Amino acid sequence: MPDILTADAAVARKPRTGRDSPLFVGSLEKGLRVLSAFDETHRTLRLTEIAGETGLDKSAAQRFTHTLYQLGYLRKDPKTKHYSLAPKVLELGFTYLRTDALVERATPFLMEANRESEETVNLTELDGTEVVYVARVPSRHVISVDVILGTWLPAYCSAPGRAILSALPEAEARALLAASEMVRYTPHTIADTGHLMEEIAKATADGFAITVEEHYVGDLSIAAPVLDFSGRPVAAVNIAVPTGRWTVDRMRRQLGPIVKRTAAEISRTEGGQQPDRSTHFPGRIAVGRRAPSKAA
Repeated sequence: MPDILTADAAVARKPRTGRDSPLFVGSLEKGLRVLSAFDETHRTLRLTEIAGETGLDKSAAQRFTHTLYQLGYLRKDPKTKHYSLAPKVLELGFTYLRTDALVERATPFLMEANRESEETVNLTELDGTEVVYVARVPSRHVISVDVILGTWLPAYCSAPGRAILSALPEAEARALLAASEMVRYTPHTIADTGHLMEEIAKATADGFAITVEEHYVGDLSIAAPVLDFSGRPVAAVNIAVPTGRWTVDRMRRQLGPIVKRTAAEISRTEGGQQPDRSTHFPGRIAVGRRAPSKAA
């Protein structure tokens, strides 16, 4: 007699993933939640505040906080009893940078782009709906907007984010935008999906993305995608310059070729090559046609 699988049995037999998986360690997640409670607006926290920020009860918050303190990841002020992150936390981030093969291979090309442009050159990677800065070669110029390694920016309103989106199939780019929390950081921020898809299509045709004061006032940014052996974007090469020294047209003319070439050189170390751009946004903008720049 054939085995008849009921709906309930089908659900029961379906492999569990994510937090429902038996391999998921909830206590580890809670400990990491305590570390994540600290940021630029929560530099120090009392135990009750840690409990409130993490959603843990006070007893659990106390156990996890004490453990992280004993391991050296948290500091405790003996007078105020406030906790803060300890320098040991840096080991986690810098170990990633030291072991990321892409960063290692990209560094010589980033340095050459820095020498040629005399501007700060960055390498960013996509993390969810944001991009994170994983390598940075600074400029000799004083800059009005600076970021440090480990800084996260929303992909939808940053040049490296849009560059990565421009190398994805249209459906994937739309899905990532749909998952993003659209915030207007400046009067120039584009936070409309339709308008963003137009900008991404331009970036697909041009080979690089441009943003004009969308996350920081006074900041111009240009970026090109880095591809792996399968043609998937794995990072973006980015140069950001101030409006006081650069115009959009000059940035496009002088820095566009630099970020494209640098991204292509790094892509070759990954076994990648430039994509057939007509397959990403068909019918939107003809390949090879330069779309006009928009400042808003």
